[in-house]
Amino acid sequence: MPTSERPIFREGAIERYQQKQEQEVLLRVSYPPALIFFWIFLLTLFAAAGFALSIQVPIVIQGQGVVIERKVAGQAGTEVVAELFFAPGQLAQLHNGQPVVVSIGATPTNVSGMVEHVDNNLISPDEARSRFKLQGGLAQVIIGPSNTVTITLSPTASTRVYAGSLCNAQIQTGSQSVLSLLPGFKQILGKAKV
Repeated sequence: MPTSERPIFREGAIERYQQKQEQEVLLRVSYPPALIFFWIFLLTLFAAAGFALSIQVPIVIQGQGVVIERKVAGQAGTEVVAELFFAPGQLAQLHNGQPVVVSIGATPTNVSGMVEHVDNNLISPDEARSRFKLQGGLAQVIIGPSNTVTITLSPTASTRVYAGSLCNAQIQTGSQSVLSLLPGFKQILGKAKV
């Protein structure tokens, strides 16, 4: 039996079938509830990104030091301050008036304070031990040349008890967007600000 070269379907029928299929796909995407959902989703995504950009987290430098009691100039009383020791490379980020949270003692007691003075002169570990009378574990705080930073602690009744104690401090040097904590975003945000 001879086979004919004629297709089984007419070309017009095939074209109408393909147009109908394309039209169904187009209608499903442009269906009004789908478009409304798409726009709501897109606006929510932009709002979340804007909100995340507006959240700022603090940048802190951590340091160790000792709580001391010093005489107040021109007065008979004393005040409790924290003397912190920082490596020379960190000096550029430290300025008077920066907020500080100082953790004092073995069971940390957090006390707030402010940077009162940043000493630009380097002191050796031996000089620090003699000037601040560091002994035992306190003497091991300083392992190399360092700069001292004086922190005035908020006046509370319990701070005098901690005079001579080791302390850890976090000095807030600035803030950054929470998105900069994600890998890759810091470079993107840095390029956008330049």
